[in-house]
Amino acid sequence: MLLIAPESRETPSAAAAAASGGGVERRRGLRIRQNRPVKVFEPVAARYFAGHTCDVSSTGLRIELPPSMLAREGKQITIHVGLNEQGQALANRRSMIPAKIVWVERSFDAARRPRVMAGVEFVATVAAHLDAA
Repeated sequence: MLLIAPESRETPSAAAAAASGGGVERRRGLRIRQNRPVKVFEPVAARYFAGHTCDVSSTGLRIELPPSMLAREGKQITIHVGLNEQGQALANRRSMIPAKIVWVERSFDAARRPRVMAGVEFVATVAAHLDAA
């Protein structure tokens, strides 16, 4: 994945603050805040869903998904990350990246609309870590 002109980087103190907020810090790499369009294929429903990234790293993404997608931990998906906010030509399914949803957080935004945030880990990354061990 090509990352161009990151908007901002999280500092180590931000990662420590996230870890002290009750959750366990599981990040293995630097996360960069970026808002890019994503296209997610959910194979069980055989449907595509649109969303956007909140931050990206070499091992995965934090994405916002539509509430209509039945996202759950452990679900296998394929994902395509667009180059910019305006979008681009549709991605071929074979060029999409296999990933696994590792966490899901359901909440409401300021306008009281449902919101689904998910953390996904690239499956190829998981295989590479297992081979390295």
